[in-house]
Amino acid sequence: MKSCLAFGASIFALCVSAWATDYFGNGKTGFGGPIGQGSLSLTDDGTTISGTLTKGPNGFNDALVLYVDSVPGGFSATTGFADGGDPLRKAISGFDGGGNRSLLTMPSGFGADYAIALGPASDSYGGLWQLANGGNNSLVSISSVNLNPTGNASASTYTFSFDVRQIGLSPNSGQSIRLLGTYISNSGYRSDEALAGDVSGTQGYNPFTGTADPSYTIVPEPSTGLLFGLAAFCAVLVRRRRT
Repeated sequence: MKSCLAFGASIFALCVSAWATDYFGNGKTGFGGPIGQGSLSLTDDGTTISGTLTKGPNGFNDALVLYVDSVPGGFSATTGFADGGDPLRKAISGFDGGGNRSLLTMPSGFGADYAIALGPASDSYGGLWQLANGGNNSLVSISSVNLNPTGNASASTYTFSFDVRQIGLSPNSGQSIRLLGTYISNSGYRSDEALAGDVSGTQGYNPFTGTADPSYTIVPEPSTGLLFGLAAFCAVLVRRRRT
């Protein structure tokens, strides 16, 4: 019985355990390559999505903005974003708070709903915002994403995490999201580096277009059939031990 319970626990843990999906930078080196030659691994336990960013060469001195398409609707471009309320809001908006802007047009069919902005050295913070048109503080701050480490541009890896419910999803739903990551200064000056996905444009305060946007799927709830099969297997083991 103990063996059966241990086996069952391991199978159940496997069913709800994190499934890792890896993404690689677009290979560009406009800001030195920390993002364009880096990689990102996402995993979840059905409720919390966790990310591990492995830095490429040179310092992570600017901000990685990950746009997330997770619910119907959303924005096809950053045209209406003019939030200069703080540096990471400027990075999300692609706007310096004055007259300079790097417009980002999303890939076809991509409607950006949220943005995760990671600025470990430039801002010592990583957060999640709901997107909205408007001026200062129009982007809706949802929460920290527990970025670690901060105050450090040269760590080999950086981690972050957030709850799927914060981007409009249900736990253990098996739902999918689309992602587009762009590396940009906290004054809205955009590099050619991207992760996840890819962008096309001339580095600077110039228009860019998203050209690729990978997806990520949340761990689904274990099926009733699987759990029934596990129970049946344990029952067989118990009968064999008794005979």
